[in-house]
Amino acid sequence: MRPLITVLLATALLLPLAACKQEKAEIAPPPPATLTADAVGHYCGMNLADHPGPKGQILVKGEERPIWLSSVRDTFAFTMLPEEPKDIRAIYVTDMARATDPGAPDLTLWVEARQAWYVLGSKLRGGMGEAEPYPFSDKTAAERFAQANGGTVLRFADVPEDQILAPPAATMAEGEQ
Repeated sequence: MRPLITVLLATALLLPLAACKQEKAEIAPPPPATLTADAVGHYCGMNLADHPGPKGQILVKGEERPIWLSSVRDTFAFTMLPEEPKDIRAIYVTDMARATDPGAPDLTLWVEARQAWYVLGSKLRGGMGEAEPYPFSDKTAAERFAQANGGTVLRFADVPEDQILAPPAATMAEGEQ
């Protein structure tokens, strides 16, 4: 009788754990989508392949296709703007840790944006010609990039909204005071 009670107790304890693991598997973020030739930026409406630099994609609940973004800055903006959907399943950005050329990164290598390290304020510009947060899956790679190009290394949650949503500084034309 005692072995039967032990088995029943063990089963009773393991069933909730199995259900918990199944629940976690169901809410795991979907993998990044493959960038296709017809992918266009959500804000600019232009083909992503026409712009250099890192890109973003946001997977929203209930949508089959990702929302493509021409820059990492646009990817951050999407998450900050109140009018954009908030039922985000996953956010991916180009992983610059494995890029040999920051202007032409491998657009098959993605990192979950909320897990990445970002270099803000570097001398390099993004695909739209503006200041760009450069994303890295590896902190050491981000630090090396910042040493070579300037900037500060931050996590996703630490990137200030004013660094993303503030309009780009107007540059004065040559000869203007």
